[in-house]
Amino acid sequence: MKVRLALEPSASDGESCPRPVVRLQVRDRYGAFAALKFRVDSQADVTTIPISLAEREAIPFTKAAPGTARGISGRVKKYRDRIGLVIAGREHDWPCDFTEPAIDPETKQPLPALTPVLGRAGFLGEYAISIDGDYLIITRIGPIRRWLRRLLHELWRLAGMVHPVDRPL
Repeated sequence: MKVRLALEPSASDGESCPRPVVRLQVRDRYGAFAALKFRVDSQADVTTIPISLAEREAIPFTKAAPGTARGISGRVKKYRDRIGLVIAGREHDWPCDFTEPAIDPETKQPLPALTPVLGRAGFLGEYAISIDGDYLIITRIGPIRRWLRRLLHELWRLAGMVHPVDRPL
């Protein structure tokens, strides 16, 4: 399975920077599905949903595993749970952080909730992603391909074909 999605138009201070987004079905507390838009973020450890959105869409979670989510813009309180979601007809159960709203340091008021993020945990174990021009390409990786990919990556490492992360490109 391979899906090609057009990147969502976006700009930052006048510079075009289209972003990878997907609309996924997320299981709610009643067993039905809610359609949520997620930003695909290969830098995010796990999928993240603002608590306000989860409550509005009846996405179940508990506050049994509290913690702190850290990002480029600071940190917020979070609760780790699991989420059921569907990608191209296949349902998955992956970890998810449910986050409290960030607080503006100047006004001490809550900032608007961000768009949910589809993070690496679970997702990149079963799918390969790439951005090619104005498209996000998502490819499901079956068990044989996952095994071959692990083998190929080990061969790259043994042959010295993996660039060290601490050395500039």
